Amino acid sequence: MRTKRVWFALVCAALLGCVLAAAPARAESVLRSTLANGMRVIVIPDRLAPVATTMLNYQVGSNDEHITGLAHAQEHMMFRGSESLSANQLSEIGGLMGGQYDADTQDRVTQYFYTVPSRDLDLALHIEASRASGLLDSQQAWNEERGAIEQEVTQDNSSADYRLQARAQAHLFAGTPYADQGLGTLESFGKQIQAADLRAFYTAWYHPNNAVLIVTGDVDPQQTLAKIEQLFGSLPSAPLPARRAVHLRKLTPAVLTDTSDQPYTLAQIYYRMPGYASPDYAASVLLSDVLNSQRGALYALVASGKAFAADFGQQTFLHAGLGAAEIQVPAGVKPQQAVAWLKRVLGGYRTHGVPAELVAAAKRAELAQAQFKRNSIEGLAGQWSQAVAVEGRSSPDDDIAAIERVRATDVDRVLRTYLDDATATIAYAVPKNAGTVNERAAPPRKAEEQNALVPTKPEPLPGWASAALSQMRPPEALLAPAAMTLSNGITLVVQPETITPTVVVSGLVKSNPGLQEAPHRDGVASLTATLLPYGTRTYDRLQYQAQLDAVAASVTTGTSFSLSVLAKDLDRGMQLLADDELHPAFRAADFATVKQQAYQSAVAHEHAPNHLAAVALRNALLPSGDPGTRAATPQSIGGLTLDDVRTWYHSAYRPDMTTIVMVGDVTPAQAKAEVEKWFGDWRAEGPKPNVDNPPVPPNAPKELQIPATGRLQDEVYLIEMLGIKRDDADAPALRLADAILGGGSFASDLYQNLRVTSSLVYFVGSELTLGKTRSEFLVAYGAMPSSVVKAQELALATVRHIQDAAVSDERLQRAKAVLLSSVPLSAASFQGVADQLLGYASEGQPLDEDLIEARRELAVTADQVRAAAAKWLRLDGFVRAVIGPAP
Repeated sequence: MRTKRVWFALVCAALLGCVLAAAPARAESVLRSTLANGMRVIVIPDRLAPVATTMLNYQVGSNDEHITGLAHAQEHMMFRGSESLSANQLSEIGGLMGGQYDADTQDRVTQYFYTVPSRDLDLALHIEASRASGLLDSQQAWNEERGAIEQEVTQDNSSADYRLQARAQAHLFAGTPYADQGLGTLESFGKQIQAADLRAFYTAWYHPNNAVLIVTGDVDPQQTLAKIEQLFGSLPSAPLPARRAVHLRKLTPAVLTDTSDQPYTLAQIYYRMPGYASPDYAASVLLSDVLNSQRGALYALVASGKAFAADFGQQTFLHAGLGAAEIQVPAGVKPQQAVAWLKRVLGGYRTHGVPAELVAAAKRAELAQAQFKRNSIEGLAGQWSQAVAVEGRSSPDDDIAAIERVRATDVDRVLRTYLDDATATIAYAVPKNAGTVNERAAPPRKAEEQNALVPTKPEPLPGWASAALSQMRPPEALLAPAAMTLSNGITLVVQPETITPTVVVSGLVKSNPGLQEAPHRDGVASLTATLLPYGTRTYDRLQYQAQLDAVAASVTTGTSFSLSVLAKDLDRGMQLLADDELHPAFRAADFATVKQQAYQSAVAHEHAPNHLAAVALRNALLPSGDPGTRAATPQSIGGLTLDDVRTWYHSAYRPDMTTIVMVGDVTPAQAKAEVEKWFGDWRAEGPKPNVDNPPVPPNAPKELQIPATGRLQDEVYLIEMLGIKRDDADAPALRLADAILGGGSFASDLYQNLRVTSSLVYFVGSELTLGKTRSEFLVAYGAMPSSVVKAQELALATVRHIQDAAVSDERLQRAKAVLLSSVPLSAASFQGVADQLLGYASEGQPLDEDLIEARRELAVTADQVRAAAAKWLRLDGFVRAVIGPAP
């Protein structure tokens, strides 16, 4: 479960695009209805894949609570059972459907969503109907859940960024409901909130006349509406309590400080911004886009070498919002200096106005994104929920129409009105890292049987669920990609899709810096990739970005590269992608800037906990001298020259090591013509390099502890190298073992044992990575220091449990459902299709590898799962890394 907060660093511009670049659908394709009880229903068909998303928005959130965290707590309790569906049954059905499900608490909306194979849409709707009335909210269930939600509180408060945001929000909106981020506190969850409070909150707000249900995907609108009326139509409406009023106080300046465990100094300037209901909202969105433009003065702080990152983010409520200019600088830069740089940039815009051409580019980008957001079934549901339930619009089109009406003078006015430094809140966090790793040999752990393990006792499912889930069916082929090898060795894969007039291009130049970088030249690969966006032999950095803006295209470059462009501009987009990928300028001044940034970053990372943990884990898991243990250091970066960059580029960037995937409104013939036109003259020199790491022996166990300033909760990783490879006969059975342990989220054994039953952790999961030459298994969780060892013992006992005895038929079926559902879900977005095809093609695997794997997994028996887990998972082979306080 999630509470929705803004994370300004690096991601806010993307989030903002998601909010406003919503997927406009043709009026005739959208079915709207309001049930007799007041429930609003919107069904938007999308035939991209046999997948459906339901998003039920209850229009209640943290604004409406009288105890902090109450709305968030109620969100958690929606998974703890109702009068018609127990918590175990809900978890069992969710696991058997496969797919993804979660919830999210905001200030005025709480969202519950399921993304499942479309054949299981009825099940998702039944689940939501079952908890739309008669939720249990028992004291026993709350006692079990409160430990987990307290873990979430400590996890978020372990981040200096979160702590600063929470304090800034409290200051900007003091005396209003917006002052509280809604997460809750250890005090409110531990002492104040009881089952009676939860039941009263649920009874007051969870009614059909306070709900908006969005359904998207491969569905029949009329049949879907009929099912919704059948399931929800008899629920009674009810009068709703009065909403808390918002009376904004006069702004006053403030300075907030903290220390962090990050490898940079973070500085932020917070401002109060327009809300969704304000006529200035659309202009504020374009202002954010302009400030985040790579042609803007804010990004120039990065391009000039002063900052590692700089951007502007925005979080919006109905009657107000907040915005933050943020910069990340080397630890040696005083935060006051970083704030002064931000103020100088914003002051320049106040004086001279924002460039009109950047406003025009931002408007083009928003209109283009309106098309791209239709390329994801789940994203489509999110956009309609955002527009209708959160913002109060009729449809996402309303936001786009408002954007189109904005003029550059409107953007200037909003900037000068709202971004007032005299009343701004300044916040900064300075790193304070010990820069140490505590190591010791791991003590013997026998993974003794644990009484805390919950025996698998599936409850009988309701008839509507058991009938739908009674049979496992092999997935059908959903894609029909065309694959070809061009004359210069490029592998091209094309998947035509006509949902939108857009094209997504994903590419990969296979390389392995650990094997290919010259001795003492560690870091040259990443330095080269960072230098590519600084311009081509045709355009400098700003000119190149202007060309992209002209066609509302986005490009990333490096050994992993991409293009997103409207289909009508594919030719120009491919030309620009090829220009940057194949004809980089590599100017000496740009190299000096990028090298200095990389050096400063490497110096800072030498003391940063996450970097230290990654290095220590590699050294513990891999033998000395293994290519995977190589890493850039200040010394290696300091010794790099521009000739080293050019040498690496010409040796590593080769067409015969390159795969390009196109997905969207393009034919195979057209795609081939475009790639040959712009990439056809690219030639490789010399023999193809070996990029496959050698096999490795089993690692020895070890325990690592890395102190991290400000963290209350530990981040824990249990990792071991495995002897199995992806093509081994046991691979399907071991994938199922991993699905049983950590797949299916709430239904997994690890989640049930460590989170639901014991409340030792907030999150826990496992991940099996099967490679061509080496593989690894990971268990990750977050826990309080006092619970780290107990959680580890319980995790190992959970692994041992599936090694010692075959799982039940029901448990095996649920694991298979999780894996089988990934076939349609991976095809539910253009980017998902592109990522899957790129992974298979670049590794030389069949393009329908997912179907091949699914058929093999379907044939696996419970005893084969037990045998594979017993053979390959070594209970005494884990390296444990704890980032945070010592356990």
